[in-house]
Amino acid sequence: MHNKVLVILLIFTTIFECQSQELLTKEEAVQLALKKNFNIKIAENNIRIAEGNASKDNLGYKPTVTVNAGANYNLDNPTAIFQDGREVSLNFAPSNSESIAANVNYVLFDGFNRQYNLERNQASVSVSQLNARLALESILLQLFQAYYDIARLEVDYDNLEEILSISKDRLKRAEFSFVYGTVTSLDVSNAEVDVNTDSIAILNQSLLLTNARNNLEFILNSRLPDNFDVETSVVFAPLITKEDYIDGLKATNVNLLLAASDISLSEIDERLTMTTKLPTVNLSADYGLNRSKNNPASFLDRVNSNGLTGGVSLSWAAFDGGRRKIQEQNAKINRLNQGLNYDLIYEQVLRDFENAWSDYQNRLRVWNALEQNVVTSRLNFERSEEKYRLRQITNIEFRQAQSNLINALTAQNRAKYDAKLSELLVYNIAGKIQEAVY
Repeated sequence: MHNKVLVILLIFTTIFECQSQELLTKEEAVQLALKKNFNIKIAENNIRIAEGNASKDNLGYKPTVTVNAGANYNLDNPTAIFQDGREVSLNFAPSNSESIAANVNYVLFDGFNRQYNLERNQASVSVSQLNARLALESILLQLFQAYYDIARLEVDYDNLEEILSISKDRLKRAEFSFVYGTVTSLDVSNAEVDVNTDSIAILNQSLLLTNARNNLEFILNSRLPDNFDVETSVVFAPLITKEDYIDGLKATNVNLLLAASDISLSEIDERLTMTTKLPTVNLSADYGLNRSKNNPASFLDRVNSNGLTGGVSLSWAAFDGGRRKIQEQNAKINRLNQGLNYDLIYEQVLRDFENAWSDYQNRLRVWNALEQNVVTSRLNFERSEEKYRLRQITNIEFRQAQSNLINALTAQNRAKYDAKLSELLVYNIAGKIQEAVY
């Protein structure tokens, strides 16, 4: 009966642990980032701002209408002397006037300024979209750096638990052997020290895991279940040749696309400086209503008027003291600088890609080599464990084999995730991180 109760409790405990440990998949993490990350939201809002600026309504393509209205009320003390000698004095004589006018103004021609500004603002929409893509790609890289950091720490944690379990078994054997006098108290003390050391390592690893989870929550801008798990599996993508990536850099790398957009904007700015050489033609029309009531001393009692006026005006800055020439010169120099900046960024991107590719290839080789180290270290530990049971090696030698195993496991685990992150960096520089295998 007692054993049945223990089995039932064990089953319920296992079920509870499975329910409390929730798994955050890579796909779920990406969806959360796209939905909630602050930088992505800001980039999306900037696109909407740019789209609003690119509207013709924002650039004076439509006429403006202005309505003005006013009213005055006066109390005067006039003295009126007429031709026949009569004199009339009034105290606080009232008079008032009202007016309302509507003005319509339309820029018929402004030297193509509106047209070039519209082109510039439309190009700015593309720039804002590229900036949003840059933010997205940056967040994806940060996301997987944080995600795989948790995965690495989780695997290391499991390895440390395995080592601690081995140390606890060793302590139990030492305590049992000490009772029967086959080992000394020093053997028991050494085993206790190793158990404490491994327990502290797990505590420190748990803290690292907590910090790593907090970092991922910050990137996702989401509160996740306590002690959530992540996928620890890693799949390496079959990368195409380095030359294929390099040939496509100019069409896919977002920094190069932004640099190319800067060249286009500088060309539009250069054309904008030419618009000041041309005149501006305005059309205007006014319609007004005026009404006034005079005080009794006035010759006229009331005056009502209304009228429509229209006009065409032309303005031309024939000479501006030489400022226009300087602006044109600066615009040309800026266009040249943007071309040089593009070449500079291309060389930087090319260098970064070459370095990332070499780093990725090297990390793959390191990971493969460390896999063999793990096999060798585990085999050596298993032999050492058997020899330790037979009292053929000392505590120190057994502990050394145990340390070698955990060091090999930790190094191989880190190498695996470092290689995966190097692969993602290659994809990121190539402008294809959204197509990467996660």
